[in-house]
Amino acid sequence: MAEMPDIAGNIARVQERIAQAAAKAGRAGEDIKLMLAAKYQPAENLIAAMEAGVNYFGHNLIPQLVEAEAAISTYPHFTSVIGHIQSNKLSTAMDHAQRIDTVDSLKNLQRINRRQEARIAAGEADAPYPVLLQVNSAAAPTQFGCSPQELLELASRGSELPQIEICGLMTIGANTEVEKEIHASFALLQELGAQMQSLPGLSGAKILSMGMTSDLEIAIAHGSTEVRVGTAVFGPRAQK
Repeated sequence: MAEMPDIAGNIARVQERIAQAAAKAGRAGEDIKLMLAAKYQPAENLIAAMEAGVNYFGHNLIPQLVEAEAAISTYPHFTSVIGHIQSNKLSTAMDHAQRIDTVDSLKNLQRINRRQEARIAAGEADAPYPVLLQVNSAAAPTQFGCSPQELLELASRGSELPQIEICGLMTIGANTEVEKEIHASFALLQELGAQMQSLPGLSGAKILSMGMTSDLEIAIAHGSTEVRVGTAVFGPRAQK
């Protein structure tokens, strides 16, 4: 059995990185949330993280989301979906996560809106479903997300759907060691976020989910409000 990582110590070190990056950017560290990327993590690791003070999780895979939520249901926590969702898994995702962060088309928004209408009619929900719009800010062929040019129209159309709450934007950013390209992808999302907030009904859509273990400092410099960290807390990801 693999040795359990020092999750509490690792969280403290990541939070210190966040605090230092925020201070350098002239921001308050408490304005930036630490979301733990929970892909392939056993329930005991998630529980250890909550005991260390972080109860904000992101799941890539819907079967693992369902399994994890069953295991930690008695603990106060918040879970988002941070991976692409196949249409046949959308209902399951909405039933087990409090937000979907990877919505990148009007068709996806319409599906979520219809499903939330059904959930409200069945007494399973009583408010619009929260989402983030995913933008492919690096124009990467291997990444999901709408194009930057499509974002404002998508946000405008989405804001008209009664059972959708657009909370902000998400991006993976440039997957490269060239810092200039990483800066550019995050700066673009920051600018798009500001533009989106000027649209009717979207002034409160202030979340910018960007930055991971390797580039969270750059993301924070460009206004990230949520960083998604897995490896720096849980160690190298075990494949299953």
